[in-house]
Amino acid sequence: MDFDIIWNQYKNELFYFVKLKIENQIDTEDLIQEVALKFYKQLTKGVPIENNRAWLYRITNNLVIDYYRKKGKEKNTSIFYDIEKGNEEGTCVCELSGFIIQNYLSKEYAEPLFLSDIEKIPQKLIAERLNLSLSATKSRIQRARIQLKKLIESCVDLLFNNRGELVDFTLKDSCKLPIELTDEMQKMNIIL
Repeated sequence: MDFDIIWNQYKNELFYFVKLKIENQIDTEDLIQEVALKFYKQLTKGVPIENNRAWLYRITNNLVIDYYRKKGKEKNTSIFYDIEKGNEEGTCVCELSGFIIQNYLSKEYAEPLFLSDIEKIPQKLIAERLNLSLSATKSRIQRARIQLKKLIESCVDLLFNNRGELVDFTLKDSCKLPIELTDEMQKMNIIL
C-alpha cells in the first residue's frame, strides 16, 4: 500500500483527534509526525494492516497516553467513547466497539445501539426502521450502553480522572477473552 495515499486520507482526522486531547500545538504536531513514522515503518516491514484507520487510531491513542504519562497529567486518552453518553462529540469509535456490540449484546439492544453509535443514524430514523416508538428506541439505546459498559467493566479495569473521563484501561488478569474477540483484535492490530 502507498503510504502517502493512506496517510493523506487520515492525517487531518488524526490531527484533530490529538488536538482535542493535547492543547499544545507543537506537541500535537510532534505526536502526529511520530504516528506517521510508525505507520511508515509498519508499511515498509511488509506486515499487512487489516484496517488502516483502526490501526492509526490505536497507535495515536497509545502515543497520547504515553505523552500524558511522561507529563504526569490526566487527560481523556481513550479511543473508546463514554459509553453512557454515546459518541456525539465525533470521537473515533473503533471497529472493535461495533464487533462487541453485534456479537455480545442481544439483538434487541445491539441493533439500535449499533445503528445509533456506530452507523451514526439519527434515533428517529432508527425508530422507523425498527418499527419502534422514538421513546422505546431511546430507551433501548440507553440500556444497551449500560449493558455494554458492564460487559467491558467485567473484563477491563478502567481508570478515570477527576472529571470522570477515561484515562487508561487494562485487561483484568482474571479475564479470558473469547477466541473470536482476540481474533478480531489481531485483525485490527489491537493489543491490550
